[in-house]
Amino acid sequence: MSTPRPMHQLYPPESGELPPLRLDHLRRMTDDTGILQHAFYTAPDPHFGYATDDNARALLVAVQSAQVTGGEDGIDLAWRYLSFLRYAQRPDGRFRTFLGYDRRWLDEVGSEDSQGRAVWGLGYAISSASQPGMVHSAEILLEKFLPHIPGLSAPRAQAFALIGLGWATQGGYRRDQLPGLMLPLADRLLELWDATADDEWPWFENIIAYSSPKLCEGLLHAYLVSGRPRYAEVAIRGLDFLLSLYFDGHMLDLIGQNGWYVRGGQRAVFDQQPVDAQAVIHGCMAAYQVTGDDAYLARAYDAFAWFLGRNRLGQALYDTNSGGCFDGIHPDRLNGNQGAESTLSYLLSRLAFELPMLPPRGNTTDGVCALMAVPAR
Repeated sequence: MSTPRPMHQLYPPESGELPPLRLDHLRRMTDDTGILQHAFYTAPDPHFGYATDDNARALLVAVQSAQVTGGEDGIDLAWRYLSFLRYAQRPDGRFRTFLGYDRRWLDEVGSEDSQGRAVWGLGYAISSASQPGMVHSAEILLEKFLPHIPGLSAPRAQAFALIGLGWATQGGYRRDQLPGLMLPLADRLLELWDATADDEWPWFENIIAYSSPKLCEGLLHAYLVSGRPRYAEVAIRGLDFLLSLYFDGHMLDLIGQNGWYVRGGQRAVFDQQPVDAQAVIHGCMAAYQVTGDDAYLARAYDAFAWFLGRNRLGQALYDTNSGGCFDGIHPDRLNGNQGAESTLSYLLSRLAFELPMLPPRGNTTDGVCALMAVPAR
């Protein structure tokens, strides 16, 4: 294993300098239908078609990029991804997941995660899109799905939905109704916590799997809407536990998707994937907003360095030539493909240093102060 380069050779955190925000590969992966799932190295691979999950995350990236650039770069892409979600939505409001390159749906009803990610993307568009027509369109799509929110049972789907509904509430959409949908989801996450967590394993499940910090981020959105301290306390305690597992000094050393980490077993080291690095960054930035603890900001920078070469291989996953991101870390090499999920994960991570991860306080719940005194560690 090669030695990771020192932090100062990656980027200077003192100045906050980061790689320029580029949408080159995002545009390469996007056609008239939406963003394709996979790439053959840096070339879009039509064989695998499209996925609702990717187009929902692409909507996030496009709206956020337009925010950062003053409304120009990305807004055309945002319309395309929103159109894909319109096509993905069934008459009953639920979303399909997989679309073939021939524009034929390959499933009747998508996974719970795809439903949750669709809510996440739509909720953020409602809160942050600059064009009223885009906001209104996103509201209509979300409105059709709202009756299905109580039926979400997968923890990550619940968390994705909490994030999206939290942002929609921030945007003023059904502010009197959405907390009533959010808090039962948050309470179900607390039920998992109460059934599983103890001093040695303060977590919601007996396994650390993909996108785990999203459970904490979702609870922080519920906290903002409700003002209930326990949501934040559990979120921060769970995130701290994850960070104790994810970091070797200043190096992010993710739990691999080739087996995960089952309680009482051995943690998998590979395949480490960008979607998990992105979840760490978002979780840390959300915790930083809530607690005001600079340690979370520092951890977010440490996690971002994973994309730039501070990882087990000492190799950058972000490709400065293409503007894309390699799909993961194998024991002896990087995955040479630059698919949608990895590139979107990188871009969402990069944008996290430009925009808040949680709505500004005071716009969702009256009486919530600028920084809550939630203990960090």
